[in-house]
Amino acid sequence: MSQEMISQKIKRTCDACGATKEWELIDMQEETIREMQDWYTVIREVFFNGQFTKIMVQACSLACTPAAAVKLALPKIQDEPTDDIDMASLRASDLN
Repeated sequence: MSQEMISQKIKRTCDACGATKEWELIDMQEETIREMQDWYTVIREVFFNGQFTKIMVQACSLACTPAAAVKLALPKIQDEPTDDIDMASLRASDLN
């Protein structure tokens, strides 16, 4: 039995303006390569949980690069923690 890859795609989203672009990597043309090279990737290395980790953002143009890079400096807003408190067990322990 033989196997053939017939589709492989990359989709990028600009972290500044939200523009998206999708490329087909099978039978790529020179124009596609140029379009992919027009994007900018900004990488920041941070020390997290005892090891260095790379975080990155994508920018679709040089004009979007500063706005995307700012996102590397801002802390991630985490969802509010949910209260998973078992009220019944607390009431039972108060009665004992």
